[in-house]
Amino acid sequence: MTRPRRFDANLVVIGAGTGGLVSAYVAATLKAKVVLVESDRMGGDCLNTGCVPSKTLLRSARLMMEIRHAASFGIDCGAGSADFAAVMARVRRAIATIEPHDSAARFRGLGVEVVQGRARLASPWSVAVTTDGGAVRTITTRSVVIATGAAPTVPRIPGLDQVGYLTSETIWDLATLPKRLLVLGGGPIGCELAQAFARLGAQVTVVDSAPHLLTREDPEVAAAVAAGLRADGVVLLTGRQALRCERAGEAGRLVVAATDSEGETAIEFDRLLCAVGRTPRVEDYGLEELGIRVNAKTRMIETDAYLRTSRPHIYAVGDVAGPYQFTHTAAEQAATATMNAVVGEFKRSR
Repeated sequence: MTRPRRFDANLVVIGAGTGGLVSAYVAATLKAKVVLVESDRMGGDCLNTGCVPSKTLLRSARLMMEIRHAASFGIDCGAGSADFAAVMARVRRAIATIEPHDSAARFRGLGVEVVQGRARLASPWSVAVTTDGGAVRTITTRSVVIATGAAPTVPRIPGLDQVGYLTSETIWDLATLPKRLLVLGGGPIGCELAQAFARLGAQVTVVDSAPHLLTREDPEVAAAVAAGLRADGVVLLTGRQALRCERAGEAGRLVVAATDSEGETAIEFDRLLCAVGRTPRVEDYGLEELGIRVNAKTRMIETDAYLRTSRPHIYAVGDVAGPYQFTHTAAEQAATATMNAVVGEFKRSR
């Protein structure tokens, strides 16, 4: 693979989520020639399916909870009920309000070339972008920042496809509040959405194979969250292994077994939410062909302290690099990686 003598860009950024947007912004501020490639919606998970919609939903749910307890403060609010369709409309308005800040128009105004299409690393110094129309454009570049993010993990449970399931990406398409919501997974996303839907009036059950919720948190923090969920009416079934899904008329049924026994229990639901984690997007854009190392256990791209991959001028940031899949981690990594990519010859930061 021959390094080009001239380049079309100083930096190509793959992915326009938090990591990609911050990378493009920093590079543009440094007056670098930067190309930002996105195959889906600008703003990534944070704007469209993560931080913004979930926190908006939580605020409505919290208000509903406070209305139910208003009498203890000496305020009569009546019975109170949630209009789920109106709540979801408010979620969409929140996204629309913030959307212009992450838009292609804004970044073009900053001097970033925004290309809509699917990127592939054609060589260590070139990125091939396939547009929706099928045309392919190859961009040569001095450096690349990979910010492809992660996608919801769907567990391999027999019958899951037959009963249907939601993820943290598709749950925002719900038009009506499910009477019985089963949440598979007791991590941050599962706990967050379980509380919101319970406070809005759904009967929520959380199933997790771990002995308690939020296994990465301090035990007292996990216990406090569990107590809060129970106070909101959420049924917590920890230490349960999901065995299979079945149809039960119009509803679905999840068959589980306690990890310390052989007995089976069936839990009926109207909608099932899979919230068992997120898998980094590391496939189908040329990592293997270029020998860019991916951790066999975490499936994250391996990087050094400067966020360089095994190809030193190709960097990785955000959920695809880890170790923490947080928006603010992605932003910090993106700023560091971009500075290293653009001015690393003069000053490099860990």
